[in-house]
Amino acid sequence: MNENTSRFGFAQFRFVIAAVLLIAAGLKAYQLATAPLPPVVQGSLFTPFLELLNNRHLQMFVVVGEILFALVLISGLWRSWIWLLSLLCFTAFTFVSVMKGISGEASCGCFGTVTVNPWLTATFDVAIVGLLLIFRERIDWKVSALDGKKVLTVLLVWLVLAIPILFAMLSLKQQPHATFGTETVGADGRKTITLEPEKWANEDFALLEHTDLKGRLDRGVWLVLLHTHTCSSCQESVRLYRELAAEFAQNETAPKIAMIELPPYEKDKAMKNMDDPVLYGKLDKSHRWRILSPAVLLVDNRKVQNIFDNPLDTNLIRAIWRNKK
Repeated sequence: MNENTSRFGFAQFRFVIAAVLLIAAGLKAYQLATAPLPPVVQGSLFTPFLELLNNRHLQMFVVVGEILFALVLISGLWRSWIWLLSLLCFTAFTFVSVMKGISGEASCGCFGTVTVNPWLTATFDVAIVGLLLIFRERIDWKVSALDGKKVLTVLLVWLVLAIPILFAMLSLKQQPHATFGTETVGADGRKTITLEPEKWANEDFALLEHTDLKGRLDRGVWLVLLHTHTCSSCQESVRLYRELAAEFAQNETAPKIAMIELPPYEKDKAMKNMDDPVLYGKLDKSHRWRILSPAVLLVDNRKVQNIFDNPLDTNLIRAIWRNKK
């Protein structure tokens, strides 16, 4: 280590890493205790691996592991080995963030409900890896005697922190919701409803009561797109159905198109053209709403007649109403 880095090395930098890990663990724990994990964007080469990482119990293990890792960093135990483990850990974080960025994920998921672009997180992780290489420690391959008091202190503090956090994460309860899908109640008492449109066929479109479109879809035939701006397939579906709406505006037999966005809403959305044939609406914030993928419903006089298996297949929808001309 040269003179420029001798005043500040891994002995000090480990506290920065510990702080990052504790913040990440705390935010992830809050998410796991209060709401279901958001779905993984589908259609990517990395989707199977990201779905594995998105497993709820695995994420709980990550939370308690990050807390333990942070405490060991703070204690100064096994410093050279912990430096190497930190290097490997943040290298792995970098690869995961890059995979999420390539897959079109809106957030890296590292900080729970706090949305952070995966590419920004990947840049941060690379910076951590670079600094770890600058503040490198010489690996002592000999196994030195452990400081029993430090080890015991770390374990006790970890148990005091991890046990209540684990119970809070396990407290999330799920039950069927009679109208919309699956209802989840978190440790904060708030409800998250995971919409399951595939179960709504031949039922009244009750979700309308939670939108700003009440009374506007009660008559006529509508194609209704349920979407969120936080997934790439939803963004693609919005583009496709705007194009479809422009075409259907010239076909008197075709349904009109409405788009209902789930919160959190897209910020700084451009004002729609007055001639835009799409009817735009929003789901209210009475609950935390969740949908696994964009959904397209055929609604006739407020009753759900059909749910399309592949909402991105607009050519099928075109063909249906082309034949009805």
